[in-house]
Amino acid sequence: MAASGDIPTYMIVTYVLLSLVLVLLIACIFYCICRRRKTSGWYEHQDVDDYNITQSLKAASPKRRSPSFRKPPRSGDMSPPELVTPEPIEPKDFIIPRSPTTPVTTDSFTVEQPQPSISPRQARRKSMTVSLDPREIDPSSKMYTKSGPQSRQGSTESTGSHGQGVGMMNFSLKYNQEMNLLTVRLIEARELQPRDFSGTSDPYCKVSVVPISTRVMQSKVHRKTLDPEFKENFVFEVTEADLRHQIVKIELYDFDQFSRDECIGLVTLPLTNIDLSDKLELWKEIKPVEERPEVVRESPDIGDVMFSLAYLPSAERLTVVILKARNIRPVDERKMTSVKYPYVKVSIFYSGKRLKKKKTSTKHHTINPVFNEALVFSVGQDFLRHLYLEFHIMHENRLGQNEVLGRVLLGPDAQGEELAHWNEMITSNKPIARWHALIP
Repeated sequence: MAASGDIPTYMIVTYVLLSLVLVLLIACIFYCICRRRKTSGWYEHQDVDDYNITQSLKAASPKRRSPSFRKPPRSGDMSPPELVTPEPIEPKDFIIPRSPTTPVTTDSFTVEQPQPSISPRQARRKSMTVSLDPREIDPSSKMYTKSGPQSRQGSTESTGSHGQGVGMMNFSLKYNQEMNLLTVRLIEARELQPRDFSGTSDPYCKVSVVPISTRVMQSKVHRKTLDPEFKENFVFEVTEADLRHQIVKIELYDFDQFSRDECIGLVTLPLTNIDLSDKLELWKEIKPVEERPEVVRESPDIGDVMFSLAYLPSAERLTVVILKARNIRPVDERKMTSVKYPYVKVSIFYSGKRLKKKKTSTKHHTINPVFNEALVFSVGQDFLRHLYLEFHIMHENRLGQNEVLGRVLLGPDAQGEELAHWNEMITSNKPIARWHALIP
């Protein structure tokens, strides 16, 4: 143990640390005071310099007296002082630019006329609100003349009023007397009317020569265009003796993938007074569908059916796919008020005899049935061009005999849409689907 008179070690350390802290604090205070005095001295020096510069500038600048705008009143004059317009003070070397002027020369003197000022915020008058003076219209102007495909080189026919048609068709005819072949070449169509919501159309043509030929040839479908370019040839066998009695018929259709194709218009050309000794190229107006009397369906509207046909020559197999039907209604609504159980029956006939038949399943409580069923038939190539198909939309009765609601006939002796569908099936290896109208 340490003696009672000795100082403890921790107290010695504490005194030393306190002494160091006190010395540092005094040094910091002294440094701050010196720094502040030095800074204030620099600012005072800077203010003195600024004051000296200002005074020197005032001494160097000339003194100007502000102009007086009033004359002092004279002695004994009680009238108010007169206003005096001060003269503008302008530097000698400064020139104010002036607006360009237009000199107007007369016989004895010249006067400069200033240009009218144009305000950028001046309101413009709308052209739609200005009344049109009919005397200012020039009838001979080119903007009022019609221009169309009939003005092109190669046109050989004037078609009259173009506003009544639905477009123009350009095609050519060429007849080979040695082979008795008539070639109809579709070149192009122009200014067709839109049929889709997108403002375009999917046009294609059906070409036939009536009444000697029952063949209906079809062109390719051109997607989303109002000016299709076909450039396709269609050859028909016509004797020279019958050539004068034939009519070239071109039907223009709009392809629809989900419904029946719509007939846009028709072009007909009787060959009675046509000289085919040389190739003939011409433009003709496409007549609208309403002008065709044969388009009006005399039979009642009892519904439509959609199916596809495909024939595979290597396997001698005919595939019929029944897709769907729509708006099926009974022919006589007095006997049957509604269709509840529809189905489709397909039969193959050869020389008036039925060889085979197949049917789809029955759909319940619908007039728009969807089948999507394939019916396969084995048919030889030799028999294919001599048989025809018959489609029956049937109604299945629970208690009595089934009733026929409508039918469709396809074959080489068919007409219109049915014949075109049959010819496409013969010439194509892919399934061809079309809508067909039911007949009683």
